[in-house]
Formats: sequence, C-alpha cells, structure tokens
Amino acid sequence: MTRVEIFLCSFSLLQLIHQSHGVTITSLHRNVEVKEFETAQLSCNYQVESDHARLEWKKIVGNQVSFVYFNGLLMEKYRGRAEMRGSSIRLRDVTREDMATYRCEVAAAGDKVDFAEIDIKLSVLVPPAVPTCKIPSSAMSGSRVVLTCKESDGSPPSDYTWFKDNKKLLERPAKDLAYINTSYTVNQKTGVLTFNPVKKTNSGSYHCEAKNKAGGPQKCSAQYMQISSRPSKGKGTNHTTVPPVKEDFKHTKSFII
Repeated sequence: MTRVEIFLCSFSLLQLIHQSHGVTITSLHRNVEVKEFETAQLSCNYQVESDHARLEWKKIVGNQVSFVYFNGLLMEKYRGRAEMRGSSIRLRDVTREDMATYRCEVAAAGDKVDFAEIDIKLSVLVPPAVPTCKIPSSAMSGSRVVLTCKESDGSPPSDYTWFKDNKKLLERPAKDLAYINTSYTVNQKTGVLTFNPVKKTNSGSYHCEAKNKAGGPQKCSAQYMQISSRPSKGKGTNHTTVPPVKEDFKHTKSFII
C-alpha cells in the first residue's frame, strides 16, 4: 500500500470517527399506518457518547405541541394504553385523536453533538360511513344541475364514485362512448357531480359510493332524477301593444289675414 493510499484510508477513518461523535437517532418506520383500535409502534433508537441522556417524546398537531413522555414518565393520558419499549413507544387502541406527528428528542450535554430529534407520522385508518347524497328529483333541460355526495368519518378522506342506473360515471365522460354527448363532470375527491347543461337523456336513477384504503365501499340510496323539456313559447304570445300617442293642440292666439 502506497503512502497516498495509507493517508486516504487514515483520513476516511478519522472522518468516520468524527461523524460518529454525538447524539444520533434512527427509526425503523417514519410513516406508521394502523387501523383504528389497533396497536401502533413508534420506533426511536439512539446512540450517545456520554452515560447520561435525556429522552423526550412530543405530540405535534398543527401548532399545538404536548408531551407524551417527559422526565422518565409517560403522561397521565397515555398511562394504561401506552408503554415504553426502550426508547420507543407502543401505543394500543389508537383512535383518530391519536393521528399526529410524534417527535423523539434526545439530549446529551457531554457529547460533541448534544441534541438530535426525529419525527414519526402516525396515520389512523378509518373506513368511510354511509355517504349523504343530495339528488334533485326533477330539473329542466338546459339548466345546470349539481348532485353532491359526502361523508366525514373516513380516514384518509374518501374517494367518491357516481352511478347512473348502476353504471359507473367516469371522471372523463369523453372516454366513455355511452356518454360521449353528455355534458357532465365528476370530482372524485369532493363527490360533486355537475351537469352543465343537463339533458332529457340524463334522466335516471343515481347513487354514489364512498371508499378509502381502510374499507368500503359505502353507498347512499338510489334516487330517480327526471329531466323535463322546457315548454316551447307559443306564437304571438309575446306581442306588446303600444298605445297611440295622444296629441293635444292648444291654440293660444288666432290670426285673421
């Protein structure tokens, strides 16, 4: 081995040792997904140089920060359904209220790098509920008609699918030959079905389904929507009669020639 090679190896080793100085944190899973009422494992593993380190866990929801584990103890609201596994947390019977970012923080005053932290995002999966659908029973052709479908229980938020006479309405009707001449749009994220304009051929039985990665689909009851033609205007029905102008001549003087 040449002197240059020896120097490079020694430099790399020194660089590795230098980088290992101080607090380091790792996690097996940075994004945790569990179904409601199941158990979540929030993994945090750390290494320090000194014999003394301070471990803390925090829950972050928006701008709100609260302690989960502090001064060697779990907070009271977590006792009974959470336990420490080393520096990691095992959380049982999770609900939607547990959805948050959890931060593991480690401080070691004697280390060269004396502080480190890592975030773990916890998502709780909840199946959708039966959606609420608003479908007009009748409308006039040529008008703009909006049908809505919504449910608020699902996590993550549900995707929505509309059906006419049990046939799925595509988000892009131009790709479906059966509806190529139909002017409608479907928003699968908001559950809004819009006809603009609506036509007589849009008459039919409509229902909507909601589903997400946790479960489904759940559907609302089908309702029939009848589209009627606008009444044609009869001939002569729009004539307007203008009364003649009455002229009033006043003679104030008479001239005799």
